[in-house]
Amino acid sequence: MGKILLIDDDPAMCEMLKMALESEGHEVVVTNNGEEAVAHYCEEPADLIITDIFMPLKDGIEIILELQGRFSNLKIIVMSGGGTAGIGTDDVFVAAKEFGADYTFKKPFKIDDMMKAVRNLLN
Repeated sequence: MGKILLIDDDPAMCEMLKMALESEGHEVVVTNNGEEAVAHYCEEPADLIITDIFMPLKDGIEIILELQGRFSNLKIIVMSGGGTAGIGTDDVFVAAKEFGADYTFKKPFKIDDMMKAVRNLLN
């Protein structure tokens, strides 16, 4: 199983995903903002990053760009519940894919679909 860095500012989403991932034997580290996530990843790289897009301090796209510049072979799953003024979820998902995301999920998503993506990336 793998070490997963989970980044989301929604505590309920973090708890639900952490429980599901740990039930499959993964080690999960939760961070609630992008700055904390980047600092943690630089200290202790993970096998997989699961990140929300729209968060305070540093968003998911900024996280991807910063870590892609420092680390190769990142495995990234992006999730989002919606855009901000003028930016839709589909546009953000296209950008995330272009910058290196392996999978994108629009919230709410089926947990089974997320677990399948995690298994595909870590096996």
